[in-house]
Amino acid sequence: MLANGVLNTESPVALVAEEGPRESIGEILEEHDLTFTTFDDAEDLLARCTKDVPALIVLWIEDPASWLAQQIEPLRRGVEQARIVVICADIQRWEIRTALASGVAGVVLEDEMADALGPCLQAVRAGQICVPRQHWRQVEPPALSTREKQILGLVVMGYMNSQIAERLFLAESTVKSHLSSAFGKLGVRSRNEAVNLILDSERGLGMGILALGGEPLGPTPAVAQ
Repeated sequence: MLANGVLNTESPVALVAEEGPRESIGEILEEHDLTFTTFDDAEDLLARCTKDVPALIVLWIEDPASWLAQQIEPLRRGVEQARIVVICADIQRWEIRTALASGVAGVVLEDEMADALGPCLQAVRAGQICVPRQHWRQVEPPALSTREKQILGLVVMGYMNSQIAERLFLAESTVKSHLSSAFGKLGVRSRNEAVNLILDSERGLGMGILALGGEPLGPTPAVAQ
């Protein structure tokens, strides 16, 4: 762990990327007069940066769905002072939330990095969070309706849709509709992803988002359904 290393607040930037993307990203860093040291992966960075801890880490990720935890978690534990900017070809809404919760300070899409990487690094260096405009809603916790909170709470407790419908005096189709809306707000695609997002002790939203115990689980007026 490099928590006791000396934080290099000026340069170089640590660029963690495979050979192809490394060249194009490096060219952009040079255009912005940023010196950088390259690393093959997170393990390589942690092995080589034993004393001089980079203030900024630019991390290329091929597939956010499978690489986020693999690359970011070790960096967050090993160089917790550093600010991490992720570059990827594409990223889903739920992956943005996972990245930010994991400690990422900036996300840049590959197609936009020529224009966006420099400003993103400046913003992150200044202590800001920077994500693509189309994903700004993922920066803050989602605003769930009372009914969505109730239904998600029961999903977390292990209830199936038919059981939730019976408990809340709703049609099962109504439960599915509320779940679909809640999934969209959370940026997830399934029940399992929603539960993991809520319950993960380090990266999750926490049970507080559901306000369990603060709202009745009984039926509500038809207008709320």
